[in-house]
Amino acid sequence: MTEAPAEQPVRLGPAAANIARSIWHQKELLVLGLVLGLALGWLALPKVLSGGSTYDATVRMKVVKAPADVIVEDTPLFGGTGGSDAPTGASPEVLKDVLIADGVLKELNKTKGLDVPHDLTPTLLLDRLSITPLEGTSFVDLSFSDGDPKLAKAAVEQYAMQFAAARNKFEDDRLTRVITDLEALAGRLDAAPREPGTAAPSTALRDKINEARARRIDGEPTIVAGQVIVNTNGPPLSKKVTLALGLLLGLAVGAGAGLLVETAFRKVVTPADAEDASGLPFIAEVRKGGIRRTPLPVIDRPFSPAAEDYRRVGTALERQGLGTDIRVLAICSAEPGDGRTMLAANLAHSLARQGREVVLVSSDLRRPEVERLLGLGQGPGLAEALQDDPIPAIAMLVSINDHLLVLPAGMPSRHPGELLASKRLLETIQTLRQMGIIILDTPPARHSADAITLSSVADATLFVAKSGATRMRALHEATSGLRRDRIRQLGLVLVGTSSPLLRSLSSRGDLRDQPDAELEELEPPTQPRQLQFNPRPLPPAPEPGGNGNGTNGDPEHGSEVTDLNAKERNRRAAE
Repeated sequence: MTEAPAEQPVRLGPAAANIARSIWHQKELLVLGLVLGLALGWLALPKVLSGGSTYDATVRMKVVKAPADVIVEDTPLFGGTGGSDAPTGASPEVLKDVLIADGVLKELNKTKGLDVPHDLTPTLLLDRLSITPLEGTSFVDLSFSDGDPKLAKAAVEQYAMQFAAARNKFEDDRLTRVITDLEALAGRLDAAPREPGTAAPSTALRDKINEARARRIDGEPTIVAGQVIVNTNGPPLSKKVTLALGLLLGLAVGAGAGLLVETAFRKVVTPADAEDASGLPFIAEVRKGGIRRTPLPVIDRPFSPAAEDYRRVGTALERQGLGTDIRVLAICSAEPGDGRTMLAANLAHSLARQGREVVLVSSDLRRPEVERLLGLGQGPGLAEALQDDPIPAIAMLVSINDHLLVLPAGMPSRHPGELLASKRLLETIQTLRQMGIIILDTPPARHSADAITLSSVADATLFVAKSGATRMRALHEATSGLRRDRIRQLGLVLVGTSSPLLRSLSSRGDLRDQPDAELEELEPPTQPRQLQFNPRPLPPAPEPGGNGNGTNGDPEHGSEVTDLNAKERNRRAAE
């Protein structure tokens, strides 16, 4: 019975991985965007979203026929069917009065806390006022729409109150006039001669007067029948919804800003990026595995992916002539922090562990990093070999192991650029050339001309870029500068590649396909190394007939300078 194949995990394609990588490089902007989105969702979005909605404030009024009309039945004023039971009333538009609207607008402007628009006129107020009669009744609904719920409520409430007060006063004055006129008419009729025993001719008029007075007692013809009710046209957004919208907006803004920054200040990420920016052939890459725990994985974590990659760099350089026609190699980078010194130190250790004689020169006189990386103290070095009263460089070499020597940067007494521009630099390199492979750790190429000066005395130059850190524009400018000076450039090494997170995103296989990653996780972390060293003794003065370089013409003397004696090796091994 065969086992069913396991389903392959779903992974993002290379394009999505590149976008995620670009956004992750600007994670500070992403976090800033999320914080901004949180603030927007809590403070600004509720006001903005509610500002786009309109609110309807509605109040109900009862409008009946006036007592002066002496109507016995309480028929509806509006919306009748037109039959005998419910005659058709007048249009509800009769409730709109410009004078009342003008008074309402004046009261609104006097009310504190209301933001009344300057362009709100009585005519516009009436246009936004809607009147809806309830058919078959004497009730009518007045509604006013506005984006401000307070303004909508105040406007419809003021209009209903002022309209009711104005109509009631008008109808009361009218009723008084009608009663006065009817009573005067009834008096004249009663004063006229009539036959005995007949009813008074004013009886019918007095009955109507009594009915009108009864209607006045019954109540006002216009009353406000309820409280103002405010409704929104759309469902209100809760705080959780606005916060979620704010976070999504902040995430989009942060991601967009990160992509914009990455596009404007594009950085080298892949070997293809490095080749496009530098115009140099790609030699090898150095993965992050192992570098994160120690700067010297070749020594401290020899089975890590980074250590293997550094050895691969050395093998690739040897195929290009390192050790034969290339005896002096300058390691260059565009900017600080690109992994230049780490590559120089690990490459030197890798070649030395293979039995090659190597001299590592800390030639960055401004900010020497080799001494810090190897744990060396401050002492004389290249700067003293280049001064007016020079000290032989061989006398200042520091032995790291049987095959690796280090020439520190020293303590410059003059400007570093002036020291490196002297003719003693070439003489010093020629002296060291006899001792094996010379690796020069140069300063950043874009910050000074020292890198070009040092590269000019080397047989070839190796450029270094750091994935996700080196800007493509800086890399292009640095390599173009060396190319203009006709300096031989072997190629480019990309360090710090293949983050495990992005490797899983870009479908490069899981950890089961990468035994190096397993080894790195299984190895226990190591402590920083403290190197024991002793300066080389000053070689004997050249005898007549010697070649002037301190070797007396005997090639064995050169090997004596590079080797420790047995006693010294035993002492250091015991320590």
